[in-house]
Amino acid sequence: MTRRPATPLPATLAATAPAAALATLTLAAACADARPHNALMSDAGADVEAIHLERAMHRFDSARTARPDDAEAHARYAALAAYFELNATAAEAWERVLELEPGDAAAWDGYFHSLYWAGAYESDRRYAEKVMELLPRALQNASQRPELYENAQDAAADLGELEAYNAVLMDYRVAESDNPVFLHHLGLAQLALADLQEGDRSQVLRDSLGAALADLGARHREDAETPAPILYRLAYGLSRLQRDEDKDYWMSRLLAAPDRGILADDLRYWDLVVKFQTILYGPSESESTDEVFRIVDEGMQLPALLHRAIWASRRLMAVRQIADRSVAEESAEGDQPVSMAAEPRSPGLATEHAEALFEATMDYIAWQNASPISSLSRLLHYGIQPQRVLEEATDFEEALRADRPGFIYAGSLGEARERSRQSLITSARVLQARALAQLGETEAAGELFEELATESPGSQTLAQFGRHLMRTDQPQRALGMLVEALAHDGGWRATAEEAATAAGLPVEAVDERLAVRQPIVQAELEARALGARLELGPPDLALPDQHGVQWALGNLTGKVVVLKFWATWCGPCLAELPHFVELLEKYEGDDEVVFLTVAGAGSSRDAVAELLSEEGYTFPVLLDDQGRATDFKILAWPTTFFLDPDGLIQYRREGFYEEGYEHQTAIRIDALRTGGAP
Repeated sequence: MTRRPATPLPATLAATAPAAALATLTLAAACADARPHNALMSDAGADVEAIHLERAMHRFDSARTARPDDAEAHARYAALAAYFELNATAAEAWERVLELEPGDAAAWDGYFHSLYWAGAYESDRRYAEKVMELLPRALQNASQRPELYENAQDAAADLGELEAYNAVLMDYRVAESDNPVFLHHLGLAQLALADLQEGDRSQVLRDSLGAALADLGARHREDAETPAPILYRLAYGLSRLQRDEDKDYWMSRLLAAPDRGILADDLRYWDLVVKFQTILYGPSESESTDEVFRIVDEGMQLPALLHRAIWASRRLMAVRQIADRSVAEESAEGDQPVSMAAEPRSPGLATEHAEALFEATMDYIAWQNASPISSLSRLLHYGIQPQRVLEEATDFEEALRADRPGFIYAGSLGEARERSRQSLITSARVLQARALAQLGETEAAGELFEELATESPGSQTLAQFGRHLMRTDQPQRALGMLVEALAHDGGWRATAEEAATAAGLPVEAVDERLAVRQPIVQAELEARALGARLELGPPDLALPDQHGVQWALGNLTGKVVVLKFWATWCGPCLAELPHFVELLEKYEGDDEVVFLTVAGAGSSRDAVAELLSEEGYTFPVLLDDQGRATDFKILAWPTTFFLDPDGLIQYRREGFYEEGYEHQTAIRIDALRTGGAP
């Protein structure tokens, strides 16, 4: 067959990088190291081994600046930038690698990963379009790389271009007829396309895939020299068909294959995840914990830094569960409960559990790929190493103020990102105040608690100040702070009732005071939420529903529109649907309000039809097989938009929170009605 002509590498898309990436580049430039190239590369490699990943990234950056023609320096920098989810920056570095080494399969793999995730996190379809544009050239150089296909298929799904993706693969079917990795992903692409269509074509393809794998397995079961790509196709294909026993056999063969390279890595990762969860969360607690930590140790040997970081978090998860269980067992034997105001909150752990929890926490923090707030808080919960917690929380606050990478969700952009950063800074300072209290620095702790409650009033800051007031024999003031925390929807009732008792009041005093404060506080919070309007013109949206009826936002001017994006595979989305139906019933017959739902790309027509049939839902569901979710910058599922009668998006709500769901929706609808208060 005739191959398509090679596509030139693109001009960089780095100009679209988010503020976080640009801030990190600024920091890297400020930290530039002028030492010789070889010394920088050597030290950066040692940093990676020592899990000093941010420093390693900056050193590799200095090395590639010192020697711009060194592809390895660019590649090592790109891999670490991707680890810290600076994907637009990583994509730019991968482009430079491919300019120097056009046939580098690993670089093509990394480039597609960074392009896809840059587009996903920034809701910028240009990145996915670049993946589709470069797919033919990538296949010429990296057709043995499984992740390349996965990112390309995801990009095509986001764009609503699965048919085009299939067409590109079909163009290479003859040239890649001896490539089991290609054939496997061609089959997955055809399945994905069939899943978006009505009828039984998907099942026919699954049956065909199963028959092909059965024939392939029969031919190679007794062949000890079977190449790794064939073992990969069998293991991965059978896992997709949920034939676990057969998959396990071929997986074991693949892991033992001397030529397996990267082919087993992703499969091995998920195989270990399933085993870990089965044991840790299984029905029996008598399972030996040795197996849990054996799995964690095996996971920590995986080559991908991100996989190893995740296994560090799973080790901490297991250690925490064991520690918590040991305290629960002691409490069940009759120990008296600790005061809700106590700092630490829980009785101390046995030495062996305390040491294990501390070590696992420090290891987790070293990987710097998520906020350490929860893990440090758990140490304070048990009174473990408060001085070290103080130091780590202070370092974390400084990292956030300097906008260093690795701590804030990469999909948070603009104002949402800044809110997240400020919230984490507040949480870090709360940890510092708690650590000071445990260290006996009562006055300093009190000053910091009061400052936080004044500057950042919320359920956590108010309640933590209230707890401190209880510890310093000020129960009346404590009760006031804790009632304020409750009025902010905080879950601090038991602590507030304890404060009331300490103040010589009946516990009913909590509800009496709350009845006065909660309406005032909630009105203030609602006014703040309703006042923050977006005033955004929506992207064009014209899609058919499950009955073939065409809907277009442009035809709904004059009405308040509640537009919800969801997916059949999204747990919170499915949990929201019954509440959504209640809203439909409440507003039935209201000509001023229209409710629309959009089933996101990846939700097949059959899956939507099956769900609606099983639950008896009759509301219109627009079927998004055109990738419109990307145009609306959907970063979380579900996401709901509220449009005013002029057709402007005024409010956006991400996720599903059951408490107050109907009320929070109603106040936005009422605020947007014709003549509604801004």
